[in-house]
Amino acid sequence: MSVTHAPDLYEDAPDTDWESGFFALEGELLELSCVRECAVVHTELPELGEAVVVAYVPLEPQQEIAGRRAVLAACQRNLPALYAHAVAVDEVPRGVEGAVREGELLDRVLPQIARDLMSPAAMAD
Repeated sequence: MSVTHAPDLYEDAPDTDWESGFFALEGELLELSCVRECAVVHTELPELGEAVVVAYVPLEPQQEIAGRRAVLAACQRNLPALYAHAVAVDEVPRGVEGAVREGELLDRVLPQIARDLMSPAAMAD
């Protein structure tokens, strides 16, 4: 299950330096004690526009909800103008040199995001 953070569309936020926001988000996510591994992907979602998708591996299965909440809070602090989705995964797909395989990751998580967006009740913790 994934959970979404919708930006506050009525808040007059200053222009965000996207690069520094993503860098800060990745740094903060690496510090979370309930998340073993994560990957941040900036993408376009149909009907929503720009979004950040964070796939994370909980430290332990019972920490999935705490991990999701912590990831979304970090997204809101660092990239408040973007829709954010946090999706628990078993592993983050990586290439031989360790880079995240973004296309493969999105292929894995987008069906879950679509289901959650179609059924907001399914997103409730």
